Amino acid sequence: MSVVLLLTFAVFGEAGAQSGPPRWQLAAAFVKRDSLALRRYLTPDVMIWPPPPDTARRGIAAADYFVRLSQSSTLSRSEFRPTSVAADGDYLVEHGTWTFTHGRSKVSARYDLRWRHAEGKWRVSFLRWELFQ
Repeated sequence: MSVVLLLTFAVFGEAGAQSGPPRWQLAAAFVKRDSLALRRYLTPDVMIWPPPPDTARRGIAAADYFVRLSQSSTLSRSEFRPTSVAADGDYLVEHGTWTFTHGRSKVSARYDLRWRHAEGKWRVSFLRWELFQ
């Protein structure tokens, strides 16, 4: 287990039944194009900030946009790899690399993600990423 994940569990392990943010479940739901699961991991006021020329969206429009991205993809794997994680009140601020695999091709982009802990669960309240390369 990485140092970053150990830090996450050490800081938030007693916060409820769900000890750390469900980053692998979010990534898996994206690949499976599971709209219900994706929406379950997003806060109602989520902000999704894709790279230009797209624009940032908030709330229902952001969730709809993220679900449409997932449903239009043909990925075989998606993975969030945090390089830093910091606590900020009810939030967990994470920076890292988001990697997609499609067939034999693998692309990645830097991401910024903010998880909010509410009602015993971690949910994404902010997600921004750069262009995949």
